[in-house]
Amino acid sequence: MLVDHPIPIAEQTTTFSPQLRESGEPLIALSTLSEKIKVYPYYFKQGHSGAKEEAFLRTGAAQLLKKAAEQLPEGHFFVVLDGWRPFQVQQSLYERFKQSLLEQGLSAGEELERELCKFVAKPTQDIRRPAPHLSGGAIDLTIATADSWLDMGTAFDDFSERAATCYFETLPVHTPATLQIRENRRMLYHLMVEAGFVNYAAEWWHYEFGTLSWAQKKRAEAIYGGVLEVC
Repeated sequence: MLVDHPIPIAEQTTTFSPQLRESGEPLIALSTLSEKIKVYPYYFKQGHSGAKEEAFLRTGAAQLLKKAAEQLPEGHFFVVLDGWRPFQVQQSLYERFKQSLLEQGLSAGEELERELCKFVAKPTQDIRRPAPHLSGGAIDLTIATADSWLDMGTAFDDFSERAATCYFETLPVHTPATLQIRENRRMLYHLMVEAGFVNYAAEWWHYEFGTLSWAQKKRAEAIYGGVLEVC
């Protein structure tokens, strides 16, 4: 079973610099892709300017997501929190998190920038070097049943060490609750990775396919540049 296999500790970032060859795949809506995929447009519900009520991915990434969803246990489904993200939303998230860090006492400078970039990619409209979500190849998601979302140990967009995908793999002592969280994260991780995605190690909910980050980890060619508008 997937939950019997630990999530591997993230490898160190390599110096490999991938090339981008844009595939031209369009963005497609996810709400009608599969009965095992539901959309909960988190940033739209939070009122971020420019956020969409639908979630989108590039066609290839969407088909891999559907493939992963088909492997979910009976009674379970994916909840997509975010996919393609417009520049305006990325900028809003970046500025809000920056303000939060300043209010926590961090001074403007290199330390602040490092902390910011751990969780929120710097906004850019450069389609050759886009933030992951601007490419349409990045997705934030969790797993749910008809009763509730599975307990993953933190809320979505929790900017703490507990949000790291492997956090519950490294605890020296477990309770029944933490063991269940570990199993839930393992299920999500292995389903997505076996479908072809890669995980961002600081966020249990974040997966990518075809992006520059994906290509660096796979030592491959990226196929998704930035998409500025839904066609």
